[in-house]
Amino acid sequence: MKKVAVIYNNPDNQEVIKYLKDNLERIFENYITVENYYLSELGDNVKIDADAYIITHETMLYPIKERITNYNNVVTMYRSIKKQHLHEVSKIPKDTNVLVVNDIYETAMETLCSLYELGMNHINLVPYDPNDADNYQYKDFEICITPNEAHLVPKYIKKIINIGYREISFNTLIQLMNRLDLNFELTNRNLVRHIRSIAEPDIYIYNNYLNNFVKNHVFDSVINDSPTALIVTNEKYLLLFSNNKAKTLFDIKNNNAMSPLSNMMESDISAKIQEEIMPKDGIVLNGTQYFVEKTPIMLMDEIMGYCIIFQNEKDIRDIEINAKKLFEKKGLYAKYNFSDIIHVSLTMQECINTAKTVALTDHTVLITGESGTGKELMAQSIHNYSQRKKMPFVAINCAALPESLLESELFGYESGSFTGAKKSGKLGLFEQANGGTIMLDEIGDISPHLQSRLLRVLQERQIMRIGSNKMINIDTRIIAATNRDLMSEVEKGNFRKDLYYRLNVISICIEPLRNRREDILPLMSCFLGTKYNQLTDFDKNLLYAYTWPGNVRELENAAIHYKTLSVLPKYLLDTPAAPAGVHKPARSVDCMCVEIEILKIIMENTQLYHGIGRMQLNAQLKSSQIYIGDSSLRNVLQSLQEKGLITIGKGRSGTKITESGIEKINNYEACQSSAIPSA
Repeated sequence: MKKVAVIYNNPDNQEVIKYLKDNLERIFENYITVENYYLSELGDNVKIDADAYIITHETMLYPIKERITNYNNVVTMYRSIKKQHLHEVSKIPKDTNVLVVNDIYETAMETLCSLYELGMNHINLVPYDPNDADNYQYKDFEICITPNEAHLVPKYIKKIINIGYREISFNTLIQLMNRLDLNFELTNRNLVRHIRSIAEPDIYIYNNYLNNFVKNHVFDSVINDSPTALIVTNEKYLLLFSNNKAKTLFDIKNNNAMSPLSNMMESDISAKIQEEIMPKDGIVLNGTQYFVEKTPIMLMDEIMGYCIIFQNEKDIRDIEINAKKLFEKKGLYAKYNFSDIIHVSLTMQECINTAKTVALTDHTVLITGESGTGKELMAQSIHNYSQRKKMPFVAINCAALPESLLESELFGYESGSFTGAKKSGKLGLFEQANGGTIMLDEIGDISPHLQSRLLRVLQERQIMRIGSNKMINIDTRIIAATNRDLMSEVEKGNFRKDLYYRLNVISICIEPLRNRREDILPLMSCFLGTKYNQLTDFDKNLLYAYTWPGNVRELENAAIHYKTLSVLPKYLLDTPAAPAGVHKPARSVDCMCVEIEILKIIMENTQLYHGIGRMQLNAQLKSSQIYIGDSSLRNVLQSLQEKGLITIGKGRSGTKITESGIEKINNYEACQSSAIPSA
């Protein structure tokens, strides 16, 4: 037990002296004993032997110099005011003259200064001197503030605000705890309870203490007891720190041994870690597989050391399995991949290539296309192709919910935010998708109010729950989808222009099925399975001729109808025959047919001194109901030139077919035995 000597000038005001002693013993409990000493009563040769000394004023430093055994352990006591009393002081009208009454003039001045330091500068404070009680200047005062010295207040004062005895300040107690080396959980708990009740002018020291205490507690309870082995070295790979798991794994006895890394593990493993040539499948330690991650500790551009983490493979797999099960249980996962998108058209392949490139970034994506074209399938594929694939995928149809419900679903709410709200509050979809992806389907249908809130999410990556005043940071990728022309909606004033440009970072447009008819039969084959072989050529012609306003979704419904009743839906049978040039199945079911069609158009336009331009070529393809983007057409032409089938000239010379190209067309037509290929 440590001894603390509290030294006063004299034994006057024993009530305050006892109050301060009780406070010290309450905070430090059984770790200290407190004894009071008074300079006015100490003999000339008396020495005070204690582990720490508390003086009540800095002016006592010199008089006690010869009376204590350890001058380095002297702490000056400063005093604070309880928070609960400041409210009444703050309500005093501005510029009011207020008398400050204490046992002596000096302590009245200390109280006055404390009040000013705490921001009570809207009133005029004047210290009261009990030795000059008849001073006529005091007669004009009607209000006084006193720290439990009401018996000293002059009788002409009409209102007394008693702020109670001043407490021992936070800084004083921290210094005493450090001097006595009493940094224990119990003393810290008591100290926190004490300082939460007092008002401190130096709020930064107070906050730093609380923050550091929390950090140290986290360090001890999380890092030291982590199931992951952690080692910290200096730049020369000498040990600086190891947590409990690392001590067990590498049999480390002394945490401050500064021993080389090679002394703790096999030399080849140590060499691989230092040379950063760790195998992808990790290393084996004591018969267990571990993955190793090394992170340099930097001071600007200077390496100060390394943090090396050893993760048990089984623990990682268990975490992944549990996370996946949780996401699947809540439905927060993506089922589809790019391989699930059935297609042979170049336009869809170009769309997928763009999506794959974008998936490797965190950019916001806007997917446009008619209903039923597969916008959510594309969004899920992007998520599963990205680095976020192990995190949640959340999709919501913004047109399916009323505004108030949609807002609470997206942003969540605090307890009691509105009638019918859960008592525990609710996490919004943005928070549930944190670390993953959120798909906002039919984004063009949200209200102006929600457009404003969504704009902030995109700008700041922050959300605020309904009924809360606290911003929450999120790391969520946003994929928006719509079947509307958003630019047209912007011009009409129905959609915010700034939100449109925030969403339209990367745009992916999925063409309707009627513009990529070569995908119809492959899709139908996928939907029907073996029953696809029962379709007649007439059935296939009907499928090609129909415009499919419902796109792939309508095609799938037609397949279900056929699988069930072995006949195509009646509306297909009522479809007029396809106009000439519209349905050319033999030239549109795969990429080879598209190349042949391009070669034929080039052949028809090849003259002695000039060929056909790319824009004219694209126009003729569209007239044949073959829709191919300009970028894809460039790629096809480049491929044909590399094969020696065409020559691409500059300017008016255009693109011309070669003898090899003509031979390619002839060979292809000779091999065709049917106008419609089997799928």
